[in-house]
Amino acid sequence: MKGMLKAERFKFFHSHSLWVIIGVLVASCGISIVTGTYNSAEVTLANLIKDCMVPILACAIYSAIILTDDFSNGLLRHYISNGYRRASIICAKFIHYIFGCSILLFVYPYICVLLTALVQGVETSFGAVISTMLFTFLKSLPLYLGIFGLFFLFSILIQKGIISMGVSIASAILLVVFTNKFYEGAASVLKYSPIIQIGEITNNITGEYLVSVAISLFVLAACLFGSIVKFNHDEL
Repeated sequence: MKGMLKAERFKFFHSHSLWVIIGVLVASCGISIVTGTYNSAEVTLANLIKDCMVPILACAIYSAIILTDDFSNGLLRHYISNGYRRASIICAKFIHYIFGCSILLFVYPYICVLLTALVQGVETSFGAVISTMLFTFLKSLPLYLGIFGLFFLFSILIQKGIISMGVSIASAILLVVFTNKFYEGAASVLKYSPIIQIGEITNNITGEYLVSVAISLFVLAACLFGSIVKFNHDEL
């Protein structure tokens, strides 16, 4: 396991895909900053917190980029032939992916908020904005983990980059759109959905939030288990 973690750490520091994705997101946000749509750091942060679709889609794309190449380039066969256990390979890739997604969730809004503060200014203080951002990041991360786990599982199941990316993006759109669409009619059930709780992230910690976190972590664990089982039965 230690050897696989070293290999994935090397790949993380020598891959530019995560930073390219973050750069594209920041550039898109920059348009709203320059045009004055986001006219303060607080407004920028509030909008980024509510718009969960953007980081979800970004991580759907990221999963296909970093997870599927090794199936086609023969690297996984090389790992296995050198004695690495298949479960260790999947767990190392899982840690790599979740770590990258966590960085995206924090760095993307941080850069956008910093740019807005420099261009448009702040309404309160920059320190207060940073504190709020840290709180929302720590509170929202567990809610996103189950969704990221689904993208990880899709990539392991499909193994082909373009198809995996398409399935993940389509699933993300359906998940977010339909959850929000049916929330009004089925609030008693959907209030426990991580998607709904992400939208409520600025409120106090509630029972619904804790249940939602438990659901998200269960989905994450189930997706990791399913990925290990699938990879153990693959012929590479």
